[in-house]
Amino acid sequence: MIRSERERKDLEMKADRRSMYPWFFALLTFLLAFLVLVLAIRHPSVRSLDNTLILMLDPIRTPPMIDFFSKLTDFGASRLLIPIIVLCLVFFLYKKNGIAFFLLPIVFFAERGVNSLLKHWIMRERPDFPHLVPETGYSFPSGHTMNAASVYGLLILLAAPLIQTKWLRRLWTAVCLAMILGIGFSRPFLRVHFFSDILAGYCIGGVLVCGSACLLIFIERLRCHDRKMP
Repeated sequence: MIRSERERKDLEMKADRRSMYPWFFALLTFLLAFLVLVLAIRHPSVRSLDNTLILMLDPIRTPPMIDFFSKLTDFGASRLLIPIIVLCLVFFLYKKNGIAFFLLPIVFFAERGVNSLLKHWIMRERPDFPHLVPETGYSFPSGHTMNAASVYGLLILLAAPLIQTKWLRRLWTAVCLAMILGIGFSRPFLRVHFFSDILAGYCIGGVLVCGSACLLIFIERLRCHDRKMP
């Protein structure tokens, strides 16, 4: 038995902190993995492996597959993601979820800035193969992959809990996961990124999604605390 109201509140606060721990641990893991990749891509063996993996996809680079992935990869580009984000903001307004309404665009534009800073810090050139779609700029980390991991990852985190129908909620989650994986794979398939660029994009996207989850838990804890205040 809990001997006092204060002890009960202390136990609730500890439970809230515990719920944040997995997300915080995942954030640190993604960050560490990214730093390892930054060091690894300078090693000749990693560069050789990256080139070999791109060449291994040649047998499946048929015209229909190239056409499919050329279209799929656009769903990781800002020009398509911004309209998708706007539609989701309308949904959040309908659901009266102000936190999701502000958090999604803030994280997206922050992620764009972070990607640009990282690319100009690391300055890795793109694969020295004929590109199957037009691309310019540096390669590491993959911007399309960071976009996909952060935006579609956040749409699982923010939108899925607002979908009441169970099968529709599962479908939404599955589609978002498929977009994250498919867009990531499309970049080396189209010879515009190395696989290590993709892993790095997933890592930074994971950092942003996990950080957002920690923030949501913290905000919810503050709300619960305010509701319990006399």
